[in-house]
Amino acid sequence: MNVLSRVGASVLLIFLLVVGAGCSIGSPFSDKPYKETQFLMDTIIEITAYGNGNEAGVKAAFAEFKRINELTNRFDESSQVSKINQAAGKEKVQVDPDVITMLKLARSRSEQLNGALDVSVGALTELWSVGHKGEFVPSDSEIKALLPLVNFALIEIDDKANTVFLPKPGMRIDLGAVAKGYADRKAIDTLKAHGIKSALVNAGGDVRIIGKRPDGQAWRIGVQDPRDSEGIAAKLALADWDVLETSGDYQRFFIKDGVRYSHIIDPHTGYQPQGVASVTIVAKAENNVDILSTAIFVMGVEKGQELLKQYPGTEAIFITTDGKKIITPGLEGKIEL
Repeated sequence: MNVLSRVGASVLLIFLLVVGAGCSIGSPFSDKPYKETQFLMDTIIEITAYGNGNEAGVKAAFAEFKRINELTNRFDESSQVSKINQAAGKEKVQVDPDVITMLKLARSRSEQLNGALDVSVGALTELWSVGHKGEFVPSDSEIKALLPLVNFALIEIDDKANTVFLPKPGMRIDLGAVAKGYADRKAIDTLKAHGIKSALVNAGGDVRIIGKRPDGQAWRIGVQDPRDSEGIAAKLALADWDVLETSGDYQRFFIKDGVRYSHIIDPHTGYQPQGVASVTIVAKAENNVDILSTAIFVMGVEKGQELLKQYPGTEAIFITTDGKKIITPGLEGKIEL
C-alpha cells in the first residue's frame, strides 16, 4: 500500500462524527446554526455553533486555530517551533507565551507518564516522516543514533523571559500531540467569550462541546472504526463529559511488507507501538487530561487502564489491532458498541 498523502490522511482524522444534531421547535437555540469547515493543522476542523453572534464566534475560534498552527507547525520554517529546532545547541529562542504553556503542559504530562509522551521526539518523527517519505523505514542504527536526543527533561523553558533552549545539536521538538488539543481548548474559550452556549468543535478527533444540543439533548458522537473509514465502532452521548480525544494508527500511516507504520512513535524505542489501533479518552474539561490519548496509545491497553485510575472521571475506549473493543468501567451502560 502506498503511503497516504497528507490530505488523504487528514480526511481520515474525521473519525468522530456528530450523530443526530437536530434542532427542535421551541428550543432556546431554535435559530439556525452557523457551521464552518476548514483544513488546518494537517486535518479538517469543523465548528458548529448556535445562538446570537455564532458566526462571529466561529470565525474568531478559527482565528485561534490559525494562530496556534502558525506558532507550532514544524513544517513551516518561519514557525516558532521551527526556530527553536534550528537553534538547537546554539541559543535560546524567545517565543509566544502559548508555546511556553504547551511545552510546560507537555513536560508535566511526560513526568506523570514516565516519558510515554515526549515532545522532544521530533528528531525521530523527522527521521520517519510518515506521510512525507513514502514507504521509508529507517535502519536500527539510524534510530539508535537519535534516541539520546529524546529527553523532555533537557528542554530549558524560561517562563519569565519566554525563552526555550534545546541544549543538544540535533534536538527537535514536535508539538503535534499537543497543539491541536490546545487550539481546540482555546477555540472553546473563544466561543464562550462570544456568548455561545451550544457548540461543538471537532478538530480531527479532538472534540469539545459547549452545553447541550439545541433540542436539549446531549451531543451524540460516533467513534470511527480504525479499520473502516466509513464504519462507526462505538456511539455515546456526551451527557457526563465534554471532551473526547482520540489517537490512532490510521491517521497517517503506510504498510510495507505487511507491517503498518503509523505517525505515532514510542519515544523510548523510536518505533511505532504495537497492539492498539485507537484510543479514545472521554473526560470533563476541568479534569485537565489534555494530550493523554497519545501517551496511552504508546503504553498499551493494560498499562493504559492502570494509569487511568489516577484520573477519576476519565474513561477510555481501546480498539486493538485484532478488533477487540475494551472500555473502562465508567462507560458501562453508557456506550453502544
